[in-house]
Amino acid sequence: MEHLEKVEKLKQHADVSYEEAKKALEACGWDILDALVLLESQGKTAGPGTDNSTLSDKGPSEDGEAFQEACQPLTICGESQKKSHQRDERQQPSFFAKLGKAIKYLVQKGVENSLVIKQHGQPLLDLPVIAFIILLICAFWAVVPVMVISLFFDFSYNFKGAELGKDKINRTMDQATEAVNNFKSEINKD
Repeated sequence: MEHLEKVEKLKQHADVSYEEAKKALEACGWDILDALVLLESQGKTAGPGTDNSTLSDKGPSEDGEAFQEACQPLTICGESQKKSHQRDERQQPSFFAKLGKAIKYLVQKGVENSLVIKQHGQPLLDLPVIAFIILLICAFWAVVPVMVISLFFDFSYNFKGAELGKDKINRTMDQATEAVNNFKSEINKD
């Protein structure tokens, strides 16, 4: 159906001017049903039971009733779908909410645990793990070589805290320190 025919049908059914019908159709992407609903929401339709010609072969009152019956289940269905969707959103946190909780948890654990830097067995610095991670991210190529070189100057690294202060992790750190000390003693023998 051409635009002119759609405007004429809407104009007759909604009892509006040509310009109003055209504007409504343009606003609704030339969909007659959407345009009719738009005009009805603006109070510009003639309503069921008028003597205007209709969009179907039924009589005026039958067409108005059929239109209302056809729209009513859609509205009810749409409302129930909206309510169901809103319930799902409340039950399932969004991706960003989950991400925020994960970041909060990691920061909390990063503050509770710390990296203890020692020289000759005496603690020099107790650095929160979160600060250490930030240093690694920002200056990886400087931090790692400094840590390795510092092992040759009797520095050692251990973790302290509920999650990272476990014996297995600290034994691994101590083994790295022992390996460097063994390497130093081999070099000094020669």
